[in-house]
Amino acid sequence: MKILAAPALLVCLLASGCGKAGSGKEPVHIKLTARKYRFEPSEVRVKRGDEVLLEVSSSDVQHGFHVPDLGIDEPIQKGKPAEIRFSAKDRGEFKIECDIICGPGHDDMAGKIVVE
Repeated sequence: MKILAAPALLVCLLASGCGKAGSGKEPVHIKLTARKYRFEPSEVRVKRGDEVLLEVSSSDVQHGFHVPDLGIDEPIQKGKPAEIRFSAKDRGEFKIECDIICGPGHDDMAGKIVVE
């Protein structure tokens, strides 16, 4: 009986998804650029369930990449792109803000992530 129990347990774990390190899917890779006083692109669209890798760079000064509803708060320095990973679990629109004062147009610097 013990000899058959180990293979049966292994089959059960694999079938249930236990033992997997992740989803096995490659992340959706999106590049964004922060510059006075905008994000380019200003809107990012992903599908619910996607694993997302944002590569955010600055073309001028230090900016912030703040998406409070997704728990993202990352400084973006010129010449040092930041890699930001998240799981798109919930549908909706999530506001991107620059939370590091970058000049007189800072308050208008915004974008959004749309999870469909």
